[in-house]
Amino acid sequence: MAEGNNWRNSSHSRRDVLKYGAVGGTALVAGCLGGSESTDRFRVFDAETSGTLPSQRHCNPYNPTQRGTWHPGAVMFDRPVIYSPAEDSIYPLIATDWEMTDDTTLEMTFSDEWTWHNGDQLTAEDWIMQLQMSLAILEYQAEDGARPHQFLESAEAPDEYTARLNLHDPLSVTVAVQNVTADLVGDESRGIFTNSSDDQWSDWHDQLQNADDSEMESILGELTSEGYPMLEDAVGNGPFEVSDIGDNVMIFEKYEDHPNAENINFSEYSVHVYENNNPTQPYANGEIDAANTQFPVEDDVKSQLPDGHTLIKESFSTNKLFTFNCGHEVDYDTPFSSVNVRKAVCHVFDRQQVTGVLEGVNRMFDWAPCRVPGNVLDSGSHEAAEWVQDFTKYGQNDTERATELLEEEGYTLEDGTWYTPDGEVFEIDIMNGSERKDFGVLKENLNEFGIETNQEQVDDATFDERRQSGEYDMMPDGSSANGVRAMWALDLVPNWIQSISHFDPEAEIPMPIGDPDGADGTKTFNVEEHIRQWQVTDDDQYHKELMWWWNQTLPEMEAMFQPDAGAYNADNWKLDAPDGIIDGTEDALYLIPKTNEASMEYIG
Repeated sequence: MAEGNNWRNSSHSRRDVLKYGAVGGTALVAGCLGGSESTDRFRVFDAETSGTLPSQRHCNPYNPTQRGTWHPGAVMFDRPVIYSPAEDSIYPLIATDWEMTDDTTLEMTFSDEWTWHNGDQLTAEDWIMQLQMSLAILEYQAEDGARPHQFLESAEAPDEYTARLNLHDPLSVTVAVQNVTADLVGDESRGIFTNSSDDQWSDWHDQLQNADDSEMESILGELTSEGYPMLEDAVGNGPFEVSDIGDNVMIFEKYEDHPNAENINFSEYSVHVYENNNPTQPYANGEIDAANTQFPVEDDVKSQLPDGHTLIKESFSTNKLFTFNCGHEVDYDTPFSSVNVRKAVCHVFDRQQVTGVLEGVNRMFDWAPCRVPGNVLDSGSHEAAEWVQDFTKYGQNDTERATELLEEEGYTLEDGTWYTPDGEVFEIDIMNGSERKDFGVLKENLNEFGIETNQEQVDDATFDERRQSGEYDMMPDGSSANGVRAMWALDLVPNWIQSISHFDPEAEIPMPIGDPDGADGTKTFNVEEHIRQWQVTDDDQYHKELMWWWNQTLPEMEAMFQPDAGAYNADNWKLDAPDGIIDGTEDALYLIPKTNEASMEYIG
């Protein structure tokens, strides 16, 4: 780089350079301080780009505003381990070892090679302080007699480099590590943000540990509203530290004392803010090198992308589902309180017609409903891909089977129109989803079969109120599908999905698995307890039975899935990492430079 472009030797400060405005500023910074022809900077699109200005961002994971703890906090803070939800596996980072010392105690051993950017030693106590703060918040918010956290009971640091996590119940080691390193209150899973040597964090920690209930509200009000530390003053512990913050770009320089610094052959990492959340155009124009999300793109845009366009995070996706009101404990008369009616509608659906409306972004979910990510089934990377071959596969426009199921429930077909057992025309009310092409296909299939549909669009507040109270027949749903185990999280299926689809938590499935007629009778279980048993024992039989329950109960049916990938320009950059990191973690672009398990280098 020419001497005149070195900001430390220039008569203009970098902060002056960064003040030129959203488009011009980015172009100027990119051209003068490490653009596409430089080895100096890896430029990433900010995934919260249309939100808070960089100069107003903070790194307080307990303050829910501004998402400063993720973008760009994940650049400058490291976490104990890297958990890959796609592979359900753990990679070491600050913690180099972990074990269950007894059924309910997890111990993690920290490396002594990490320091904060001010030179302070990073210790297990820093992370334990963060966990203790989170647990104190949860304890104050919990109802009397309820667990503050469903898994983690307490946390302590018996010495500088040992974290001891005490659990409520026995868990397998992977499930234990996954849950103690996940978000408890805010965005804490992005890294260790609390330095126990920092007076402000220590003061907040002490207050949370010692306050009575009458004092907690004011303490939490302060903690969850303060922007401390502001990004420009934040002291991290990752491979990059704050260099400069502008109106539209955040620049970080390599922290030479990071354990992985020698494996990083570029000196800066920048996160760029634009006016909208779509990275396609700046990526195609060479203004950025990579983006964490928003790929793949529509077919008509693909020709604009760089020759070296390469996807990452390919194991992540979002399911597009048909959601039924199963009618459990709701005061609303819906035909879908009958599982046979739900099955009949799913049989009438002709998923092959969806292939014409995918537009290069969505993928057809061409498997039996089973609550397993489509990417996993497509790759065959999990035994579930074999199991589902024996499951009932709906979506085949099997009108004969649909007829049998409806007639079992007392429905009748007269002159091409279906009637309910009460003699009324069978009509399904669909709440929202008019923009979903798969719903358009379903409505066409149902109408041709003789079932009428009524499409109703409501505002967001009404939609949320009605799905929670169970005042609908069908509606769309979209949910992340980022790993086999993640699909069955306790706060997701028995909590959230049950609250909007209103299925009966006491499940009954025909046995053996794969036989909907139940030649061996039925098996009854509680969905939440079955998930817990899977987490404790790691026995795949629980998972298989849960999948079969989903297939035979159908609170929702997967119609399409949309990959939620990121991308980078491989013409200039080489990213080498295990599949579990590069394709199986949400923060792959942030994590790869942090660990010796992976590498990122400039090759342009």
